[in-house]
Amino acid sequence: MDMVLISGFLGSGKTTLILSIIDRISAATGKKIAVIVNDFGNIGIDGKVMEKFGLKVKELPQGCICCTLGAVFLDTVRIIEDKFYPDLIVVEPSGIANPDAILATMEHYRGRPLGFVRVVILVDTVRFPILKNAMRKSLNVQLQVADIVVMSKADEVDQARLKEVEEYVRQIVGDKPVIPISANNGQNLNDFVDMLVRP
Repeated sequence: MDMVLISGFLGSGKTTLILSIIDRISAATGKKIAVIVNDFGNIGIDGKVMEKFGLKVKELPQGCICCTLGAVFLDTVRIIEDKFYPDLIVVEPSGIANPDAILATMEHYRGRPLGFVRVVILVDTVRFPILKNAMRKSLNVQLQVADIVVMSKADEVDQARLKEVEEYVRQIVGDKPVIPISANNGQNLNDFVDMLVRP
């Protein structure tokens, strides 16, 4: 069982991206996929949207899976494994989650041995100047654990902005994959899926 964490600040496009790639991953690999959504708040809107697409969603609406719901998150992964026996679990943490803490939580998992665990960090290219100035420390912490960085909403900005974002990101992630994506028009989605599923 493999795991992909798709993380990023609130509004960066995590749910839209997940909904755009699930069918592509399934078609490319034949894998059985489960999705865990962690909404920070009382109403799990994202989960309800995903269920309309026929995805199995376990919502954790009362807190962040990397802190207050650490134990519950492990139980959720185990239940999904026992009930659905997926090949791949896609986790969408809340926008305030620290992916590094989620990885630390998974070190305590005692279920079926995990295959790869990949961390995808979405950087919102539209709001990048605000994030860089107001959330720099948190943004850098997220980027430091990234295996792949997605520059989201690439269709809504110009090439100068994409270059600015990539230059900033590369200072932290080095030569790890950094890819501009638009879930709206499909830009680079197939390339991204290939990165996600290759061994």
